[in-house]
Amino acid sequence: MTRGVTGFNSEALRAARLAARCEEHAHGMTAACLARRVGTSKSLILSYEHGRSSPSPQRLAQLAAAVGVPAASLMAGETQLSDLRVASGLTVNDLAARLGIAVNTYRRIEREGVVPKRRPGVMWDLCDVLGVGYTKLRTALDRIPTVQQRWQAAATVLCSVTEQAVSPGPFTPIEDTSAEARLLGILFKARTAVVSQLVNIHLGHLRQLASQLAQAKVRLDFATNTRWNSHYEADVLSLGHEIEQAREHGPELLEQYLVRPMPLQCWQTLALLYLTGPGGLDPSQMNAVTVATLERSFDYYLVERSLTGISLSTPGVLFFTDTLPYYRAIYPVQGVIRPDSQHYGWPSVAPRSVPPRRRLRTAHVLGHDPHFYWNDIPRRHAERR
Repeated sequence: MTRGVTGFNSEALRAARLAARCEEHAHGMTAACLARRVGTSKSLILSYEHGRSSPSPQRLAQLAAAVGVPAASLMAGETQLSDLRVASGLTVNDLAARLGIAVNTYRRIEREGVVPKRRPGVMWDLCDVLGVGYTKLRTALDRIPTVQQRWQAAATVLCSVTEQAVSPGPFTPIEDTSAEARLLGILFKARTAVVSQLVNIHLGHLRQLASQLAQAKVRLDFATNTRWNSHYEADVLSLGHEIEQAREHGPELLEQYLVRPMPLQCWQTLALLYLTGPGGLDPSQMNAVTVATLERSFDYYLVERSLTGISLSTPGVLFFTDTLPYYRAIYPVQGVIRPDSQHYGWPSVAPRSVPPRRRLRTAHVLGHDPHFYWNDIPRRHAERR
């Protein structure tokens, strides 16, 4: 393939062209029609579509406009943030200006995956400017070489402590002064006190899963009714798989809360709504920009508006109580917040609601992205998008 945009998806261009219509001839867009629209030859368009050449950033923007799709949608899934920017025809200075942040601040996002903590909505604004969804943007950030190197180093550091957490016998949480906390603090440029708290929450979750796995194995070994054997075997396999996944996602968890956490203003707004209760708050008493950012970033599923004001939805309450230990470790807390959903006025969590709550916990740990985890829950506010 000749030089051009790295990560160009030739199949995506062909699919977009076939789905578009030629306004001049009122039929499906052919390669010749597309060539006339962008001022090039039919042979070059076919060369793009068959993967023999790659368009320049400017040509890619023209092709995307001609077939009516965002330029980023013509990129392959292995793209980094810099690839998405180049595909949109923007320089570093251009994108920083569009976001309203300093150039050096944007460079840190693109080179290190570090999102400014005091700038609410910067991830959502990046999605808008680049024309991509939240999931694709987060995946592009994850593919930055510096981020990958950070995760690999963190996985090496966490290997021994996670192995101890899932093994039978006594368990000692890591201390602020431990070698693991110091190394992880250097990797994620965070205070060791914060790092140790987050790691210990992660290890406690792993140990709880290991305890459940041990109980499931005992039930399987001592089952007297063979009809339940398949059920117990499924539990053992499921918990074993969940433990392996949780161990693998340890570095990603630290990345989420140390490098790309929810902005302080947004978390404080969630805490305020939780403490206020189901009645909600008058919108005039809250920062409108922060509330709007919170709604958009979470696809309108955490916060809901009613005649009495703005309040947390039921998923919002579960989300807040699940994230409270993590954010209490990284952000200062004024007063005491006791996560008691039943006292708060919401029904207690019944066994039937465990699967969606597990998906919610996975969503909040791995990027606060609800799209893959809440497909079975109606989005009552989808029409606002």
